Amino acid sequence: MNIEEESLDQDVFVALRTRGHSPTLEKIVVIFSRMGNWGLFWLGLSLFLWLIGMDLGRGMFVFLIPLIYSTLLVNYLIKQALKKKRPVSEDPELKPLVKVPSSYSSPSSHAAMSFAAAIGMTFYYAPLWAVFFGLAFLMAWSRVYVGVHYPSDVIAGTFVGLVWGTVMVVALIVL
Repeated sequence: MNIEEESLDQDVFVALRTRGHSPTLEKIVVIFSRMGNWGLFWLGLSLFLWLIGMDLGRGMFVFLIPLIYSTLLVNYLIKQALKKKRPVSEDPELKPLVKVPSSYSSPSSHAAMSFAAAIGMTFYYAPLWAVFFGLAFLMAWSRVYVGVHYPSDVIAGTFVGLVWGTVMVVALIVL
């Protein structure tokens, strides 16, 4: 990333950390973002869809387990290679709203898992594709809002999730 890109990344990060915040919205986004830890939001959503009787709901739930955790592994390996530091600032206005993970910053695991899950869930139930991808978008960007990722981390995680989710769905079809 060149200096201009880093500056834009920082500017967007600061804007998302300092604008459009209210105590109520912050509480909602913090809860939602935490639900994304370890892909639990996506597993819970797919379990819910199975339990309410959605066609292929069981298959979706079972498929999401290896999809989410293999995405985490792939993403972790990329993080280890890139070694990008998380946003840190002495400015109290930029203080993170959640505990800052000890892992590297890019790509965002929440973004990667969310977009991989959206691909997998859309494979099983295409009529809800906009809901799945809308929730993935919100989950990914919640990480910038709470102050633990730069926008470029989320974009990179989105890319990882889209690619790995597609690879896993194709593997499911072929196998």
